[in-house]
Amino acid sequence: MPETPQEWFARVSAAIERHGYRESDLQQWSSWPWTGSLTPKPLEPPVDVEPDRRGAGGQDCLVCDAARSLDPGYIIWHDELFLLGLPHEPRGLPFALFLMPRRHAELADLTPQEAARQGELLSVVDAAAQQVLGIPRIQVALWGDGAEHLHWWLYARPTGMLQLRGTFLSHWDDLLPPVPADQFRADQVLVAHEVARRAGGEGVPE
Repeated sequence: MPETPQEWFARVSAAIERHGYRESDLQQWSSWPWTGSLTPKPLEPPVDVEPDRRGAGGQDCLVCDAARSLDPGYIIWHDELFLLGLPHEPRGLPFALFLMPRRHAELADLTPQEAARQGELLSVVDAAAQQVLGIPRIQVALWGDGAEHLHWWLYARPTGMLQLRGTFLSHWDDLLPPVPADQFRADQVLVAHEVARRAGGEGVPE
């Protein structure tokens, strides 16, 4: 039988009490963004009921609102199934977009048609961004604990910036000075137009 969350917490807490947290070599990684030592927080027990995420059930959902309005300040490419959106906050990396279904859905809710188009678009965005920008590849992340509407984070580092490779790219994105907003938008719109050329859909005007 799989462990319940409570059983998992009890076992892990007892092991931490006896032996402490596991040793990690993260500070030896070239991509580790910090110097000095960090201390893990105490592990908190699981809650009985997880809180609703933003936009739960499609109510007051920012992505659903954007899908209806196709606000060009946020949505820079769309087709009948998916959207590419710009992050609202300043970004330190040369490429950062969201890939989102137009319909309010989580990953497990996608239809076979949506899932197939999603896979195609992830491949196309990777190729388009490499074609347009000085990046070697994109990284794809699904956090999903803040908002219910499925949104893939797509990131990329500049080619040759080996220190930014791997797991901590999203942290570097938060730490680095931001790309000027006009330049950042223009670059992402160029990628959106290349996506439209390769996979159809519509990009916003340059």
